[in-house]
Amino acid sequence: MKDAFQSLKLSWQMIIKDPINLMLALIPTLISLFLYLVLITAIFKNLDVLAVSLREYIHNPEGADIASKILMGIMIVFIFFIMSWTFVIVVGIISAPFNSMLSKRIEKKLSGSDLSADKSKTLQEIAQGLGQIFKNELKKLIFIVALGIVAVLLNFFPLFYPVAMLLFAALLAIQFIDYSWSRNNMHFGACMKDLGLNFIPYAFSGFFFLMLVSVPIINALVPAWATSYFTVLWLHRQNRIQAS
Repeated sequence: MKDAFQSLKLSWQMIIKDPINLMLALIPTLISLFLYLVLITAIFKNLDVLAVSLREYIHNPEGADIASKILMGIMIVFIFFIMSWTFVIVVGIISAPFNSMLSKRIEKKLSGSDLSADKSKTLQEIAQGLGQIFKNELKKLIFIVALGIVAVLLNFFPLFYPVAMLLFAALLAIQFIDYSWSRNNMHFGACMKDLGLNFIPYAFSGFFFLMLVSVPIINALVPAWATSYFTVLWLHRQNRIQAS
């Protein structure tokens, strides 16, 4: 677990100290924020329609106003939580090609490879690799959905709440470790072996980022930081770099 803590600082430095890595981290986050702002604006514009509809069923004007305000409040809270929990998924999908390149650059940097030749090819490689990246994302999504269903079912039994939370945390970790798995051409069995051997550090690290996902604004930073972090942690666990 020592390298899990040590990877936090190094993974953050790998983003903020490299202009290209910072660009790869910010672009998908800004795109996602824009999409959410458009969606939030559209929802709030249509809340008035809901209030008008209530007046058709509640003939008392004061009662209709109170009911509409209560319902609007509930919807605002609901939308807030839904967007907080889905934001990292939306950013994860949009940022898949950017995160793949970010993870690759971080691995090459920590492995001592020369990154100077990558500067002019970064966006070109992102465009060329879109097909394979989204293919990997689809396979990953199917696996995550399968484990997610198991985690949701476990939530129906209070005794298994801790197990369900660990599964959710592991799912978040897998979403970002997969960039290293795919880049190193690890087959399914090897991925499962890696997950089994490192389940505790992966799951507890995933739980840390899972908590960050629930914090507005900060959750915008989760995908890029998690990509960097789990790349660094994976390299540590594979003994490719040494914890300092």
